[in-house]
Amino acid sequence: MRLSARLSGTAIVLCVAVGGCGAAPTDSAPETPVYVLNLQNSERGRAEQRPANLVLSEFSTMSEVTWRTWGPTRATGAGRISGTWCLPECADAPYAATVTLSSVVPVKGKGYFSRYAVTADVPVQHRPEADLAGVLPTP
Repeated sequence: MRLSARLSGTAIVLCVAVGGCGAAPTDSAPETPVYVLNLQNSERGRAEQRPANLVLSEFSTMSEVTWRTWGPTRATGAGRISGTWCLPECADAPYAATVTLSSVVPVKGKGYFSRYAVTADVPVQHRPEADLAGVLPTP
């Protein structure tokens, strides 16, 4: 009987010890959602993720964007770029381009991309005026 009582007590101690360990802690906190403030058809802008069309600046717009990556520190997409710097040629035939968004800044519990860089095969005559890198608006 004493052996049985000792084994029962040992079993309880082991159960408590093992159960008290719990799952291993993880170092990853939930990711903050990342957005871009898009002025496409919105004077005040909208917080969007992976927009198909994106106003980069008052001079340049990306269209038909297919996003390859999105967040948490950068986003990359392929599409077409046009802008006031390439009119009239690019109005009907925007240039193929890759856009990278970066430099996430926190605003009211969300992250917003604050910089853009575009790689595009822009004709030589438009390169000096081409708006291919800059600061994105944030709320």
